[in-house]
Amino acid sequence: MAVSIHEARAAVLEHAQVLDAEDVFLDDALGRALALDASAPNDVPPFAASAMDGFAIRAADTVAGAAELELIGEAKAGTEAGVSVRRGTAVRISTGAPVPDGADAIVPQEMTTSDGTTVAVVGQIAIGYHVRPPGEDIRAGELVVPAGSLLGPAELGVLASMNIPRPSVVRRPRVAIAGTGDELTDPGQPLKPGAIRDSNGPALGGAVHRAGGELVARVRVGDDLEATVSVLGAALRDVDMLITTGGVSVGPHDHVRPALARLGYREVFAGVKLKPGRPTTFAVGEDGTLVFALPGNPVSALMAFRLFVVPAMDAMLGRSGEHHPLTATADEPLEGAVGRTTVIRCRTTLQDDGWHVRPTKSQESHILTSMLNVDALALVPEDRDGIEAGEPVEIEFVG
Repeated sequence: MAVSIHEARAAVLEHAQVLDAEDVFLDDALGRALALDASAPNDVPPFAASAMDGFAIRAADTVAGAAELELIGEAKAGTEAGVSVRRGTAVRISTGAPVPDGADAIVPQEMTTSDGTTVAVVGQIAIGYHVRPPGEDIRAGELVVPAGSLLGPAELGVLASMNIPRPSVVRRPRVAIAGTGDELTDPGQPLKPGAIRDSNGPALGGAVHRAGGELVARVRVGDDLEATVSVLGAALRDVDMLITTGGVSVGPHDHVRPALARLGYREVFAGVKLKPGRPTTFAVGEDGTLVFALPGNPVSALMAFRLFVVPAMDAMLGRSGEHHPLTATADEPLEGAVGRTTVIRCRTTLQDDGWHVRPTKSQESHILTSMLNVDALALVPEDRDGIEAGEPVEIEFVG
């Protein structure tokens, strides 16, 4: 019996477990989920540093409102001055350089004049002026990036500043894709009468990469039960997830579900009250391997991937697998189907009263070009036969 889209998603998330951790270089960590808390081993910055190009001085030397100080050295970024500032002296300093011992303020170069041996300061300078204290950004021992955080450019920079060159992140799901059908032909190969190009393989392979998975195999099998058992069995070795396309309905040449049963996989649901994508089937192995048997129509396959596989992969990667719908206004009528949630491929515009959507083109499940430039999916509820222009509709943005 087919389940609702909400029941299907809940079942998927119930079985999608966070994967184990691995250490990766920072350059490879973008978009990954941190597996362990990242705490600072030391203060950042680790020393008092100058916030300006200028001169390190004693603030007390400027209490009269002006001072002429002897230049005794220079502190550059990455080096120490090698001298201490004492009464009546100053050290030239660059932004980011360590503040010399004895100095307690930085006077910017714009507030001085210098002949190379002395520096004249105009104005009274306060203690701590333009000095970055140690630990101003991060204190030693502070929890800075908690486990589960997605690592973006800023997070990578913070980890680098804390001297964490190889963060522990959740491992990428290993995914295999298996296309089924005697009619499928690779792009670039001669097309026999009645055959079609295999568009699902490249499309879903790209979707796996975009969702954060590691595509370890992409195979194909014809319409034969024994061959399907053999090919799927081989594809299921050493993977966390298998995605199949086609062969999942109830026709005489649909062998995916019987093959999975032969291989010991338990069906969690077989069929979703969804248009397109009704035949979508989800099964689980004894070792926790997930199998998504998707329809063969290219739009149906991509829709089912977005609605069910992406949340599963998010959960396996340590991200939230929950979807976050918004409400938009339909600028054109959206056709529904009572008894099934209808997913409409849309383009969005942001107007004064919020988001607006309109369908891309024909919504038939074989019109793959209807997926071009889609940035949101509009969901017509299963109890509605359509949404009229001007009515609100639930949408989900797609990446």
